[in-house]
Amino acid sequence: MIYNFLSFVLRIAVRVYFKKITVKKASALPDEGPMIILSNHPNTFMDPIVIGLQMKQKLFFLAKAEVFRSPLAKWLLPKFNMIPVYRKQDNPSQMHRNEETFDKCYEHLLNKGTIMIFPEGVSLTQRKLEKIKTGAARIALGAEAANDYKLGVKILTVGLNYSNPHRFQSELFINMDTPIEVLDFSEQHKNDTFKAAHALTDLIRQRMEHHIIAIDDTDTDRLVKNIETVYKSKLLQDKPTKEEDFIMTKRIVDAVNYFKENQPERVQRISKLADDYFTSLDRLSLKDYLLKDFSKSRSVFFRSAYTLAYLIMGFPFWIFGFINNYLPYKLPYYIARAVY
Repeated sequence: MIYNFLSFVLRIAVRVYFKKITVKKASALPDEGPMIILSNHPNTFMDPIVIGLQMKQKLFFLAKAEVFRSPLAKWLLPKFNMIPVYRKQDNPSQMHRNEETFDKCYEHLLNKGTIMIFPEGVSLTQRKLEKIKTGAARIALGAEAANDYKLGVKILTVGLNYSNPHRFQSELFINMDTPIEVLDFSEQHKNDTFKAAHALTDLIRQRMEHHIIAIDDTDTDRLVKNIETVYKSKLLQDKPTKEEDFIMTKRIVDAVNYFKENQPERVQRISKLADDYFTSLDRLSLKDYLLKDFSKSRSVFFRSAYTLAYLIMGFPFWIFGFINNYLPYKLPYYIARAVY
């Protein structure tokens, strides 16, 4: 009852919060389990919501045990189908309790349930995939083994790509693939449970890296962002889809990585030129898009007058929108912090 009501409310809230959500599905999503959904985790509060709203069935969520500490959380969170998982970095002495967690997951999968897991084990706002934990693979294979490999567990990998994970009226591109058949690893699991879990985890990582923009180091990420800012609009059509935008960024990343390996001096030179350019813009309090806009305008005076008129006419609407959206935007943040 609570889950269904919350889903209804959140569906409305998400439509208001995001400017646009684009979902790419490689195939029709199963209406029931047994299934495990795995995703990257760039936005602690929003990630399980946007994924849950894409599914027809109810989801059970694995969440770190730390969020269950308060009496309110212990009572409330299980009503939202949340299951505690105990992490070594939080409290090593509680790790044995994960046997209870695994048993609950087996039970849900046996009853054709669907479980949501963030296998990185941490939420970070970055274009990078952290180390994938083997827990999800062990749960999937363990459930199959407990049912004589006749359960038919599937693993659906999801990539969440926010234009800005913390900004109101941003855009979201959700990338989904064909589910992995866990039974494909059954023979290997019968012979060596350790190797089977790691092989399945490696496949999960490959799938997830394909769904998102994954960049290994900060220098490369900075260069890619600079190239996107200056050239991406020129490389794409006037109104590209989110998928086309995503693919273009992927190609930029691949190009940078290729030249880093084959012509590192060239990459260093381009990176320095880009850094110098954006440093100069910051010093002058300018943005790259302003230079592009003014270069297209025939009259600097006309462009300036148009911008000033736009700001004056739009200011009352901005004030009205700010007052009416600030409270509902901030309230979930404070509630989430209080619960966590």
